[in-house]
Amino acid sequence: MNVAVLPEVDRLQRDWLEELPARWFWQVEGGHFAGKSTLLRRLAATAREEGYVAVLVQPPERAPDAGMAAMLDVARGLAAAGVIGADDLAGVRDGGRLWADKLEDLDKWLESEPDRVVLFCDDPVRWSSGTGEDSDHFRRQADEVVERLMAAPCRKVVTGKPCLARQRKDRRWSLKAVSAAAPWLRERAAWGELAGVAEELAARNLPGLEERSALEVRLLVALAALRSPEEVARWWGVGRERRRLTGELIAALEKTPEARALLEAWGRLSLVRRPLDEPMLEALGVPADWWGQLLRHCLLFEEQGVYRLHELLKADAREHGLWLEPAARREAHARLHGIYRERFEARETGDGLALVEECEAFHHGMHSGDVALMDGARPFFAAQLDILGRTLSRDHENFEGAAGVFERALKWEPEDDYAHHYRAYNLDILARDPGLVEIHYQRAIELEPDNVWWHSRWINYLITRGRMSAARGAWREALDQFELPDPDADPALYGSLHIWVARLLLHRGQLDMAREVLDGIPEGEFRDDPGKAALKRRLDALVQARRGEVVFPELLSKVVYGGD
Repeated sequence: MNVAVLPEVDRLQRDWLEELPARWFWQVEGGHFAGKSTLLRRLAATAREEGYVAVLVQPPERAPDAGMAAMLDVARGLAAAGVIGADDLAGVRDGGRLWADKLEDLDKWLESEPDRVVLFCDDPVRWSSGTGEDSDHFRRQADEVVERLMAAPCRKVVTGKPCLARQRKDRRWSLKAVSAAAPWLRERAAWGELAGVAEELAARNLPGLEERSALEVRLLVALAALRSPEEVARWWGVGRERRRLTGELIAALEKTPEARALLEAWGRLSLVRRPLDEPMLEALGVPADWWGQLLRHCLLFEEQGVYRLHELLKADAREHGLWLEPAARREAHARLHGIYRERFEARETGDGLALVEECEAFHHGMHSGDVALMDGARPFFAAQLDILGRTLSRDHENFEGAAGVFERALKWEPEDDYAHHYRAYNLDILARDPGLVEIHYQRAIELEPDNVWWHSRWINYLITRGRMSAARGAWREALDQFELPDPDADPALYGSLHIWVARLLLHRGQLDMAREVLDGIPEGEFRDDPGKAALKRRLDALVQARRGEVVFPELLSKVVYGGD
């Protein structure tokens, strides 16, 4: 087992144990690969040994279902300690129960034994999806879960950026990325067939290596194994940070035909959102040869037979999508669906891990592209249906299937603004039930008037239908809702509203309203934005043509004939 030597983690683990009886909140900050998650898992294990109920909350990062997954992590941890029972888990499984009711359940669970429970939350700031048309709804749900976890009356250890204002009795730690590289590199058992390479790197006393993270040390060993310790030692120096290391390693692997199986396995592993075990590695085609040794010892983190691929290495694999063709990616999702389905079906109803596994089976079935697999695991939340509907519509252009999924979501959550909006959107693409389309578009705005995308698409729908009077009325309502124009407003607001609407107005020849919309953007916004500049040039050219001032608009003639 390749366990990094992390002196800072060891020290903080000892300090935390001494403070555990008296303190209630710890915040662990530090770089993205300083060892915060490793410390969190070790503290959770220590808490269990001391008789506490340790609840480790590590949902997938930046995932639309992160809030739901975090709730399932809490349910799993509390069920394992007997704090909640099979009936509580059944309440979570019941898709017909409202999200608000499940949030109330979460509050009650965490209030039941506050002296015994310790929450270990891994970087909750990174749970939420980014801003945008498809993500605001899911980010809101993640934020609702985080708010309840942070407000719970039990002890909490939180990594990453602070979620709360600092309290007087809080403990704040800053974890440095120090790995004690030399003694670790000399541990032959830690590196398997790469032990000789690791020892030779240790003997070269590379400057600054002791201050590097465990991830960087692993990557350096992998690079030395592919090239040579001597060549890597010559290359090593200031600025050879994690991104450069990964880039060099990937370049070396891609130039080596024998490494193809490793790269494909790396790509498949990047799809996994939860910890892996040995059978999963085998099922995902991790090589058993020397290349598999390099992957296991240098790319994967192992703790007590459980493996993890760092989020940064997952991102690297996504950037190199050619490692897996689309069909191979779908096949990997299908494999993962089968693994998780087999596991959750074998568990008892009171085992909270079954909830986590069924959620993952649903996720991978959805991305397999196989409709039969999409029905092979139950969703527990209407928002999971929202994600499925989005996938069917955006990735597979199955607009009819998506409309049906959003209809099902609304039966579970009648006030789901996302489902209302996208049921309308998919019915509109199918050119069906225009009356129903309008009802759903407008209901989404009523439920979440601060979502700019709901306004933009509703206005564009009216423009497309030629209902310009209604479109102007909807435009004025949007401006009032967001108190525009406002020079201090988020530029993204103008991009999501004004630019979107102006583009369609120009396409439909509605020049007067297009001028009004573009002129509504404050002078300083998008000054250097090529998209806005192109729209304004097109508008000016069309206005010239409409006036009959030129047969061939002046702006276009300059382009075609090279006029001054």
